[in-house]
Amino acid sequence: MSNKEKAKKPTLASRMAEDQLRPVEGAFAECSKFDMGTADLSVERYISRSFHEREMLAMWPHVWQMACHEGDIPEVGDYITYEIGNRSFIVVRVAEGEIKSYPNACLHRAMRLVKGQGKAGAFTCPFHGWSWGLDGCNRRITEDWDFPQTCERNMNLPEARVGTWGGFVFINPDADGKESFEDWLGVLPAHFKRLPLEDFRVAVHVARIVPGNWKVAMEAFIESYHVMPTHPQSVPVSEYAETQYDIFDRNVSRLATVSVAQASGITRKMSQQEFADYAAKGTGREPIQVPDGMTYRSALADQRRQAAAAAMGKSLDHLNDVELLDAIEYFLFPNFMPWYGMGLPIVYRFRPNKDNHDSCIMEVYVMTPRNLAEAMPRAPAVEWLPEDKPFVECAALGRLGPIFDQDYDNIEGVWMGLQSTVMKGLVLASYQEARIRHYHSRIDDFINAQEK
Repeated sequence: MSNKEKAKKPTLASRMAEDQLRPVEGAFAECSKFDMGTADLSVERYISRSFHEREMLAMWPHVWQMACHEGDIPEVGDYITYEIGNRSFIVVRVAEGEIKSYPNACLHRAMRLVKGQGKAGAFTCPFHGWSWGLDGCNRRITEDWDFPQTCERNMNLPEARVGTWGGFVFINPDADGKESFEDWLGVLPAHFKRLPLEDFRVAVHVARIVPGNWKVAMEAFIESYHVMPTHPQSVPVSEYAETQYDIFDRNVSRLATVSVAQASGITRKMSQQEFADYAAKGTGREPIQVPDGMTYRSALADQRRQAAAAAMGKSLDHLNDVELLDAIEYFLFPNFMPWYGMGLPIVYRFRPNKDNHDSCIMEVYVMTPRNLAEAMPRAPAVEWLPEDKPFVECAALGRLGPIFDQDYDNIEGVWMGLQSTVMKGLVLASYQEARIRHYHSRIDDFINAQEK
């Protein structure tokens, strides 16, 4: 099916027109046009150690990547370490409104300066006592008489570039990189303008090491084509088969699904109250009494609008029902996946587990509206799940746990299948899996630039 034919199917804009409660606005009236081709995607991109090494050399040291949430370091002196491959970086709040990042290595013999997360007034090497201030300026070289060569050198900590957006902190290890953070973000700030991501706080942060290349894990969440066989409980109440896909620029793509709808023969025959009861029982959505003359969809949207407004301390009357109910997932290259609105207020991050090509870290941030009259609260510590513990046993994830377990089965199954297949390439849909091709093409941009 061509994009032209697909565009005739329901979109966010058409759904908002049906709701007839709030006007169609900006980004949600858009339906992009793209053609990512139909070429197979090489299996070697996932299972090859050499391809992993090319990524680690050519891509990760040069891209803007999410390092932490501002709630991880809300006060001056708060720091957290961010690891990508075998490289470690310190991310620290230097002053109110100022965050810096440094390679996590002493300038003497490269000893790691700090571990994990904490609070400091300075960074002092535990090996020989060399010390730097939070601003990276050298404070002390112990027994400096023995290091005359440092007198004419810059002994301040080198810096990675830092940017903040949506309450998250991004770093770019390439201090000489030419692309600004603002350019990297592309359309994201404009698309999140009506309901900024920074209006939310981190309620839950869960991480788990999963088997398989980081791209395999990420791709389990990048399309809705898998929903019918993988998440059958969602099919009768969501228009997953009508998901809209968009590619906006070099680094940003989107999927958008109307996820509260009478979408099956069974649910279409139900009254609005019957549908509300069915959805609450089958999907874990909140039970609700539907007033006469209203749909379950509009009643649920009103409930969420009022609850979020009370938590934030501001009116949200400008938000349409799509923004309160539906699944709108953005992707920022290379591995940051924030969902827009209240339908699924979560953020994903996927990255290699240390320098392994066959193991990765999957992280889920569950977001919730915050009191905007107060500073960003401290985020909860990350909860690392044991590799043999299913997501359903993580109480903090609530109804999301069983869904992630279904997705985990796909990740594990694809990774095993990639080792067994005799195919050289993966056959991808031209529309529903175009976002996969899109981000792989960006990986190639960096590899090709490095290997010229």
